Amino acid sequence: MFQKWMMAGALVLISMQAAAQLRPDQVLVVYDSRRASERDVAEFYAGSAKVPGGSGTEPGVHPQVHVFNLQTAGVAAAGPGNISHDDFITLIRDPIRAHLESAGLAKQIRCIVLTKGMPHRIQDWDNPAVGDQPTNMFQEFLMGDATCASVDNELVMLWQDLGDTEAGARGDSFSDGLILNPYRHASVPIGSFTNIHNQVKKPWERSGSSLGQYWAIDPAAAPEDQFTPGDMILVVRLDGHTVDDVKAMVNRAQGLIYDVNSAAFVFDEKDSNGIADTGANAELDNQTGPTRVEDDFESARDAILSDGRFDPAHMHYDALAGTDNWIVGPNVDYGGEGLLVTDELIVLSHYGSNHSQAPNGAGISANDTYAESFNYQPGAIFNTIESYNARAFGPLGTRFNQEQIADFIAAGGTFGIGHCWEPFAYTVTDTAPLIRNFVLGTMTWAEAAYTAIPALSWHYIVVGDPLARASRSCDDIDGNGRIDINDLYAWEQNPIDINRDGVADATDRRLVETSVRASVFEDLGSRER
Repeated sequence: MFQKWMMAGALVLISMQAAAQLRPDQVLVVYDSRRASERDVAEFYAGSAKVPGGSGTEPGVHPQVHVFNLQTAGVAAAGPGNISHDDFITLIRDPIRAHLESAGLAKQIRCIVLTKGMPHRIQDWDNPAVGDQPTNMFQEFLMGDATCASVDNELVMLWQDLGDTEAGARGDSFSDGLILNPYRHASVPIGSFTNIHNQVKKPWERSGSSLGQYWAIDPAAAPEDQFTPGDMILVVRLDGHTVDDVKAMVNRAQGLIYDVNSAAFVFDEKDSNGIADTGANAELDNQTGPTRVEDDFESARDAILSDGRFDPAHMHYDALAGTDNWIVGPNVDYGGEGLLVTDELIVLSHYGSNHSQAPNGAGISANDTYAESFNYQPGAIFNTIESYNARAFGPLGTRFNQEQIADFIAAGGTFGIGHCWEPFAYTVTDTAPLIRNFVLGTMTWAEAAYTAIPALSWHYIVVGDPLARASRSCDDIDGNGRIDINDLYAWEQNPIDINRDGVADATDRRLVETSVRASVFEDLGSRER
């Protein structure tokens, strides 16, 4: 009886902790019914009851989410691919603002989902294609005049008038350069931060370094003038080469439980010392600058190994350069070159398929087959140091033969973060926070992804179901295929070594309890439907 009372107390505590996590009723799906792909993805995700005009038979993966049809705003339809700053404001940003205010959702919505067919790249104000030209883009950034961004990452700043004063001069608007992400490397859900001041226009101050222009807030400013994670909107895209690819991607994210005995990781560096250095060095994942925090690949590797739940035999980290050390999968023939990994991956993180010394000459980079070469478990994540790995959506193709998130999704991937314009090495997305907060933690995909992004009003695109959460097979103590409070009961009755350290102790119990938190939240959400 006492044990049951203790478990009931634990359930209440877990429910309270889960309450801050992103919920379906805090998500707004944006689509335009004039484009079939947008309508079909929205209908699949939110359900036919909320998105009419499609098949009429979709129950919805998350029927509790809110929806907004841009067609009802009375503005022209924005085509896929590129969009100008002015059109972004009038066709996308302002209609979403108006809808949230009129629907009384300005304080409730924490996440926006964009659907396949919406534009994904905002062009530079006075040099539209400069983001596709790395050398020229670097000069624009150094001069404080780089205004190109992803649609997604600009919408994160939904309530800020970043580009409204832009006239083509250096630093004449807050869209020139980037804004440091206050949620980066956070370890708590987005709901832990109040959004009471999210509609207050912030007094940004010009800052920067020898690496370019960015904007910051005076730390002594009044609370309403601070820019905190609560002022952000997490923007995630459901996109891919086809609508069927998108549906398959979302389906793979449901009820996600990683198999800790077979799930594999690829961290493929080129010419690294293999050590998680505390200071910056010449490695691409450890560049100097205000947007870099840690030696990313090594930190991600060490987080997995120190946690202990995943079998270390499936950790594929390689620090060395050269064709023989280029990790490849079994599904593409590279003439026997490279370091073959046949395991099913849940993380693919590498320096980029366009880097030198690729196997079989230019085989990887010329044909963009690197991501397709591997086998994947459901829930696999793509995050690479490639400038244009999120360019090929809509009518746009790749640039400089770089691998694409869309290719990865088509090959069986589930989540990805990439760049639609040239981001530079010191602003690329981190992998270590994704490991700590998603693969090993309890955050939703949207939350974990934004803890990995260094900057805002920049070039990032997050792909995948924002509400997905991951559990691990070792936490399924009773073996029924789901993680719930009964697994904590089962562990109490028969303690099991979860983290492979040879003993079943309080650390193992904590790991099980942590995993149960997300499942309790999922159960509560299901009962609200």
